[in-house]
Amino acid sequence: MAAGRTQRRGKGRGPGRPPASSSATIHEAALELFLERGYGAVSVDDIARRAGVSRGTVFSYCESKADALWVALDAAIARAGDALEAAQGDGAGRERGALDALVEAIVAAVEPWGRTPPVALRDARAMEAEAALRDGAPARLQPLVERAALALALERDALPESPAAAVAPVAIVAAACAALAAWALEPGRPEASVAVRTAIEPLAAASRMHNDPRA
Repeated sequence: MAAGRTQRRGKGRGPGRPPASSSATIHEAALELFLERGYGAVSVDDIARRAGVSRGTVFSYCESKADALWVALDAAIARAGDALEAAQGDGAGRERGALDALVEAIVAAVEPWGRTPPVALRDARAMEAEAALRDGAPARLQPLVERAALALALERDALPESPAAAVAPVAIVAAACAALAAWALEPGRPEASVAVRTAIEPLAAASRMHNDPRA
């Protein structure tokens, strides 16, 4: 399998790559290696050699090789968190409701991808990184879930950890992740924002209906 990956990528930059210390260079080197050798077979030292930098320089940008795998996904999570925070501070956003704000935040977060999945999603299987992504997702997504649960708790006069506030954000974020994983493998994929909206809007609507005392 490793040989097949190497042949597919072919002319990856080798140890002779000129020295560089940019985050983009290090992350690109890591993704190349994950695809060539498999995620589990790559060490931080391997990434440093491929990038032409010291081990310490790699650690100045990545706490672990998982950070290199997650870089594009972490950026999207950060965009979602920023969008949700902005909505909570905006009158129109508060009027729209916490669940709608979460949906719109996630949709906005993946809009920059268009129809082009991040390498970590598109090539997760080839990188043998599916388990690393699955196992790392809860901790990386937890701040976004907690922020949404707090907003929903305030809206519904409930505790953030109560089912009325905690369940819907977890379900929506999990559904978004599943939808994006499937989207990344679709040959004729739509825009990422369309795929994720289609998956999560019904969940938000169902939660609103369930908790509406008038329903």
